[in-house]
Amino acid sequence: MPAVSSAPAPVKLAAACLCGQALLLLLPLTQDVHWDFLALAALVLGAATVLSATRRDRLRRAAVWIQALVAARGLLAMFDEGWFLWGALGLLVAGVGLTQLLSEPAQEWFCVRGRRRPSPAPKPAPAEAAAPVLESVPVPEPAPLQPPTFVQPPAPVQPPTLVQPSTPVQAPASVQPPTFVQAPTFVQAPASVGAPIPAQAAADDAGHEEARREGVLWLAYAFAARHLIRLLVPTLLVFVPIGLLALLGLGFVMDGSAAMVNGEFELLGTPGQPLMIWAAAAVVASLAGQTVVIPATIVLATGLILGRPVSASGAMRAAARRWPAMLLLTLLGVVVFAAIAAAGFGMLLWSGGLFWTFTVMAVLALLAMPCLLAVAIVVLEGRSAWGALGRAYWLTADRPWFTVFTLAFGVLVFPGLAQQAVRWSADPLVGGVAATVLGLLIPPFQATVIARLFLHSLILQVTTAEFDQVIDTLPQSGPRPARAIAVLAALLLPGLLYGAAMRTNPYGWLEVNETVVTASWTRDPKPPQKDGRERPSLGGWDLQAIYAGQGTRMVMLMDGYQQAKLLTCTDSTCAQTRYRWAEPISADQYGSSTGVRLADGRLALTTWTTEGDEGDQHSRLGLLTCDAAGCVQAPGGSPITEVENASSGMVALATRPGGGLLVAHLHPLSWRNDEDDKEVLSLTTCDDPVCTRPRTKEVAQLTSVSMHRRKHSFAAAVDAEDRPVILRFDDWTGSVSVIACDDPACAQARMGRPVPDGERPEPFTGNEDAAGATMVLRPDGRPMIAYRDTTDGTIKLLDCHTRECAQATTTALSTPSLNHMAPAMLLDGRGRVLVAYQDLDQDAIVIATCTGARCTHTPVTKMRNGPGYGLTMALDSRGRPVIAWMDGSWGYFDLVVTTPLNLF
Repeated sequence: MPAVSSAPAPVKLAAACLCGQALLLLLPLTQDVHWDFLALAALVLGAATVLSATRRDRLRRAAVWIQALVAARGLLAMFDEGWFLWGALGLLVAGVGLTQLLSEPAQEWFCVRGRRRPSPAPKPAPAEAAAPVLESVPVPEPAPLQPPTFVQPPAPVQPPTLVQPSTPVQAPASVQPPTFVQAPTFVQAPASVGAPIPAQAAADDAGHEEARREGVLWLAYAFAARHLIRLLVPTLLVFVPIGLLALLGLGFVMDGSAAMVNGEFELLGTPGQPLMIWAAAAVVASLAGQTVVIPATIVLATGLILGRPVSASGAMRAAARRWPAMLLLTLLGVVVFAAIAAAGFGMLLWSGGLFWTFTVMAVLALLAMPCLLAVAIVVLEGRSAWGALGRAYWLTADRPWFTVFTLAFGVLVFPGLAQQAVRWSADPLVGGVAATVLGLLIPPFQATVIARLFLHSLILQVTTAEFDQVIDTLPQSGPRPARAIAVLAALLLPGLLYGAAMRTNPYGWLEVNETVVTASWTRDPKPPQKDGRERPSLGGWDLQAIYAGQGTRMVMLMDGYQQAKLLTCTDSTCAQTRYRWAEPISADQYGSSTGVRLADGRLALTTWTTEGDEGDQHSRLGLLTCDAAGCVQAPGGSPITEVENASSGMVALATRPGGGLLVAHLHPLSWRNDEDDKEVLSLTTCDDPVCTRPRTKEVAQLTSVSMHRRKHSFAAAVDAEDRPVILRFDDWTGSVSVIACDDPACAQARMGRPVPDGERPEPFTGNEDAAGATMVLRPDGRPMIAYRDTTDGTIKLLDCHTRECAQATTTALSTPSLNHMAPAMLLDGRGRVLVAYQDLDQDAIVIATCTGARCTHTPVTKMRNGPGYGLTMALDSRGRPVIAWMDGSWGYFDLVVTTPLNLF
């Protein structure tokens, strides 16, 4: 009775790994475990399974199911926020395990343990190949090998035999000498080429063995790396001129939509027709170049693999001769790609989810992978496009998974991962140069994978004679010595030119610095502070204003449904921030806070304090002074005003020429007076920034039907002669009112209404809170007002002819859209008015640079998550506009800071 042998160590390890993976899949069902731990453990165990599992029946079925579950979990994790990379790696490892366990060809490709598919025996092939030689040339007899024996001894002894003329005629052997004489003729023919038959045959045999070798992908990549200089020539000859022409032509066709964002080229607006035509021409030229580059490189790689090197010019000519078939094959590839995309879109419409969409597209893409072999078949066998496609699937019929995964990883996955890794470079300039160089390096590797897989599949499916017929179609031009210096110079030239263009900006494109401030912020709840107060959070409605702080700092005021907060940036890029509470915990969280920048760079903020019980409450308005250390109550300051309800009024601050403050306060009349549509405007003047002796005066009564007190509906400013100007925007009727004082004490005021009451559209869009207006004063005291029209959402600019804006010229800055948010506006150092607004047609933030009513529009950044509920702008210490804005709203949003560096 035979002894029962225990399972080998690799099988035990595979079983342990599978049990561990099964436990990891069950763990989230019982405990709240983060996916990062599960992903790391699953990757380790999955890799160990792939390396150790064999094709034992007792493990194979369990391994397939476990790997399938891990792959499904990894695919789902790819759609979770922040876990795309983990999910992709998990899907990759589990996919490798599945292919290893499901198919024997995949086992051969991944070179794992277990019985492999035996290669065809080498004996029948040489016999088949030798048969035609024996029939065409009478060389198999030993006689041809003994002419030296016949020539050496008798030559000096039997000269008289040369005199017998009848000997060749009488004997029947007279027929054989001519036949025997032809043997040297057959032997001498290769000598005229320069190589004897044994050397060429040995080279062909070596090529056959090289084509039969397993591990096609790794051999192809290693081979391409060793012969990279020679394989790069077709790529450089075609793509370097195309790239240089495309780069040089941008200077003639580029319009205002181009910009350099963080050192990288980007289109911010809608490109014009010349740019679209030039881009389309560049794409067509690149596709046409691919129809020559890839086939020519395949010819070069095939010659080098089989020991018959071909010159680059010969390979290019061979590819050019097959250009019509390659063009048709390219068009068929475009049709296949469109069909896959259409199938994915149809699945998305049918299922409504991304999982089945990507699954269907991935399966169809894998089924189309053998089409890549048709390129080699067209250029090496001379077949038509349709014939090449049929031939490709015939060659790979016995090993479909081997072909699919070799082409998928070798031509698409690994090059794509390399390009993605380059894009993750910390320096955008270095990443751009590296991406340009890598784009030229990838085609030789892709072409070598296709060439080697074609040769490998061909020699396993056809006879040696048929394989040699394909080899004989290679061009007979010998290779020239590779000029490594010239090749490396051509390889680096496009990248260096790209880097120089990005560094020097020769075309004068807009340069932009942009930072997503919240990119590294966590959305999880934070632990409370040491004093027990919760840490400040950021809401989609919180962004109110941005100011230039002390030194190079920029400070943002955040005020939503909690006490006000300050976000301080070390400079205009806002790469380093500090987020803290501005108001004390005792402040009324329902009272809005507003601010103004003081002359020394500090901020003055308003704060409300409410006392009393319900029904007998009163709220007092005070001031805070904020610097880099924090905010404190203004020393010696007095309450500015007192009202019944802090949430029912609006406050605006402005600095006076002498260093004092102007506090404008708008509050409704008492409800007891039954005058719901009346509101009172009061002005408080202070001679110092802490307002030690406030002087308050009621200036005017306004009519307003606004049910809510919006934060962007009230603004104040003081001209060079210390005369206040107040803006009131009614977000319900859309009317704009301007109150201008004739003297600093506002003993007399005049009011204009450049925009009368309008009709609010029905039904409401839910975006009513987006309405608002902003105002700046020119040196002569006349206002410029930007506002969002409540009727259709158009962003408009008012060029006031008088201080009270009784007459004004109206300019529409944007197209109508009820989803527009209120604009932001400032006056730059050159006296121009800059208006930042959302352009939803281009999904961009646009700055309108206006002189009077004449404006030029420049897109400065793209909205990636949709319009948000915050947009504000200020000048930094160098006089450049800094825009803070919310990208997106509600469920997902980001705080973004954008700084145009050369806005002319």
